[in-house]
Amino acid sequence: MHLQHYDEKNNVYFITTVTKDREPIFNDELACQLFINLLTYYKIKYSINIKAFVIMPDHIHLIIQSLGEQSISDFMKMLKGNFTRYYNEIINKNCHSKFQRGFYDKIIRNEIQLNEIFHYIHNNPVKRGLVCDPQNYHYSSYKFYYENDSRFKLLLM
Repeated sequence: MHLQHYDEKNNVYFITTVTKDREPIFNDELACQLFINLLTYYKIKYSINIKAFVIMPDHIHLIIQSLGEQSISDFMKMLKGNFTRYYNEIINKNCHSKFQRGFYDKIIRNEIQLNEIFHYIHNNPVKRGLVCDPQNYHYSSYKFYYENDSRFKLLLM
């Protein structure tokens, strides 16, 4: 069954997408860098505002807002499809998608909910036992907000 996504310009969404069979492909730093590069590219191309993110070994969480005419569904389809294509070229394999079909989305309705999800995203690596403190996790927007780390400035501004 394919779930429909309710898209409305300017809404803020909490997005979760999971790797195929929960394969921990994002344990590979190259995969993380590629995903960040593509996320930045498609953010600019489709006028998407990325408010927060975390790349976990087998899933990704995003808080995004569509500012343009492109739907969130089309944005995610392009992002995931092109990640798979380029990653397969890099690892010299011809595999099907690296992600499970579809994604989960939830409209964020108010500032309280936004702050709760922000906290959830940044603490996900701690909850999963990957680090003891969110500041020690490299592929998250945490350091951008709390330590003025400019590494993801283009992505998050």
